[in-house]
Amino acid sequence: MVIFDEVTKIYPGDVKAVDNLSLEINRGELVVLIGPSGCGKTTSLKMVNRLIQPSSGKIFLNGTDTDELDAVELRRQIGYVIQNIGLFPHKTVAGNIAVVPRLKKWPQEDVDKRVNELLNMVNMDPKLYRHRFPNELSGGQQQRIGVLRALAAEPEVMLMDEPFGALDPITRDQLQEELKRLQQKLHKTIIFVTHDMDEALKIADKVVIMKDGLVLQAASPEEILQQPANDFVRHFIGEDRLLRRPEQVLVSEVMLKQPVKIEYYKGLRQGLVRMREESVDSLLIVDNDDKFLGVVDVRDIQANLDNRKKRLRDIMHAMPTVDVNDNVKAVVKLMVGNGIRFVPAVDHKGHLKGIVTRSCVVNFILDYM
Repeated sequence: MVIFDEVTKIYPGDVKAVDNLSLEINRGELVVLIGPSGCGKTTSLKMVNRLIQPSSGKIFLNGTDTDELDAVELRRQIGYVIQNIGLFPHKTVAGNIAVVPRLKKWPQEDVDKRVNELLNMVNMDPKLYRHRFPNELSGGQQQRIGVLRALAAEPEVMLMDEPFGALDPITRDQLQEELKRLQQKLHKTIIFVTHDMDEALKIADKVVIMKDGLVLQAASPEEILQQPANDFVRHFIGEDRLLRRPEQVLVSEVMLKQPVKIEYYKGLRQGLVRMREESVDSLLIVDNDDKFLGVVDVRDIQANLDNRKKRLRDIMHAMPTVDVNDNVKAVVKLMVGNGIRFVPAVDHKGHLKGIVTRSCVVNFILDYM
């Protein structure tokens, strides 16, 4: 859909804003350009619709060299959203959305239909909003109208230059979610510039990290988080965001370190009391040296409660364990393979050190999503 072929932009003073950029953006893909100030991300974006002309190299849109297209017509077929929105203050919401369709001489009936369709798409009732002026809207609503204006003429490609950068965090998060929802529905090809790594990771199909006009890495968010290309990328992403694969995380990092346990020689009623105190339905059984021996659940106790001579050791059953130095991948495999909801964690001598539950594993996954 959009191809950069060895594109370079040099400003006076031999300053290379973009250095030999080669990048392919597929149809329906949302690609985020990100990097420190002066890395060339906005320059790269603006060269697509020829607001900035490359010094060398070619940019292709649907296989056509953009230099062969009339610049005005090129811009009319590419949606463009900027941070400061740029709504016309003297035009209504409907008038702002309809700018490009009217330039393309759409019939008025088609224009009105498109305006209403787009407003409904972002849950802004046309009856309430189409006749309002920009100064009657909140910042988030104005930005929505900016996005709708870019979508109005049904462009295949949209350029978005830090469109949510000036908004408060709550509104920004809402618009990011709205963009994701719209993208799932409309499948536009979007090139999105941001300085916010969290935003990039949240919305992108592909993240392109740039520095000094060069692309350091272009990959899916998951790949970048798992395999940053170099130290700069790792530092730019931030260590706290980097994904750790399950095989890299130890049981000791995710386990609950105070499992509910009881000595093997205790009676069944003592075991039942302990369950009630701790609000659990299973007990881990240990010896006097805190070595794991087995497990007892509430059904085992209830089935044997009439026999006062029985101790917990008499009704406990064996259970597989994991070592504290095993990895989470091994735990998941053990749980799935045995159909169990928790696994005791022991050290190399068999001492009980913790317990890994399904929720421990789920929380680990959510923390690194």
